[in-house]
Amino acid sequence: MSIKAAIQDAMKDALRAKNSERLSVLRMAKGALLLAEKAGPKEAELSDADATQALRSEVRKRVQSIEQFAELGKTDEVESLKREIEVIESFLPQQLTSEQAEARVRDYLAAHPELNHPGKLTGALKKELGDLVDGKVLNEVCRKVLEG
Repeated sequence: MSIKAAIQDAMKDALRAKNSERLSVLRMAKGALLLAEKAGPKEAELSDADATQALRSEVRKRVQSIEQFAELGKTDEVESLKREIEVIESFLPQQLTSEQAEARVRDYLAAHPELNHPGKLTGALKKELGDLVDGKVLNEVCRKVLEG
């Protein structure tokens, strides 16, 4: 089942359960997918890779908002955004933990010892791992591994 179809089914379930908070987040996610679909070729159906990218963008926006609300001391908004992120992430493929990413970085370095710059290493691994790991986390892990 595609991500778009899974969100549509979850919207129906939330509507039946009268879960307005979850329904609101799912409607936002569906809207983000529709915008991504409109931005692509006219006849093309939205692929799961494009849907994943659109939803990850929505998660990133919420993470940035959490940081800003936390600085302002608005804990209610922070908690609300965290719940929204949980709902959105339930439709995304599971990402690697920092420990798993570190193991992948060490394996890659063993095969490619010539890469000694964090930026180049991050770029090469991002091409290999794709959406399995967040770029920011990957960059931090690469820096940590190369420093020590």
